[in-house]
Amino acid sequence: MPYIVCAEESERRWVAYVPDLPGCFSAHRDREQAIGTIPAAIEDYIAWCARHGLRVTGISGPMIVDEVIRAWAYDDNEEVNAFFASDRPPLMQDELPEHEQLLRATRSDLLAAAEGLDARALLKEFPEERWPIAGILGHVANSEWWYLDRLGLAFPRSELPEDPFDRLEQVRAHLLASLPGLVKRISVVTVGGETWSSRKVMRRTLWHERDHAGHILQLRERLR
Repeated sequence: MPYIVCAEESERRWVAYVPDLPGCFSAHRDREQAIGTIPAAIEDYIAWCARHGLRVTGISGPMIVDEVIRAWAYDDNEEVNAFFASDRPPLMQDELPEHEQLLRATRSDLLAAAEGLDARALLKEFPEERWPIAGILGHVANSEWWYLDRLGLAFPRSELPEDPFDRLEQVRAHLLASLPGLVKRISVVTVGGETWSSRKVMRRTLWHERDHAGHILQLRERLR
């Protein structure tokens, strides 16, 4: 069976996703490179799942590029991220155990990437980087909170802890507690010009955490 690939332009780079493999993606500044490296990304994803005790059946057959969407700006130049046809189907109850396992795996990688860093390393600023490592951790938590907020499922923003590790823990606990509610949402919503669904929230959460775990590992190399 062929597998579907969807690609979007986001923050001056292209990200290609495999909807049937939540959290599987390839990113590059060049669109064709992002899409063309998906077969290697799938192999890496299957190996990553195996390391975390997750079983993924092999995907073979031709790749079908289903949707390619460029970023566009809404009010205040806020970027509107893609909503793919594959984001529309509601999450099913029997998918929740897999998503819970994937969330544990991505969180394990993120925390491992920052493990052992002292306050000085966490707060060190890098040239041409928007945040130090502590800022990246806070950004991951803030984004996860924001995804839930799009569906009206977030707690008040004022309750977010200041410490990035505490923030990550609180937001993730809230997301896990909200999973049954995500299953019950069978409709999509448009907020600030961007369309959201339960499946899009999970797609972006898993991609975002895996992406920044790799980002932090790259910054750790620069600390040496």
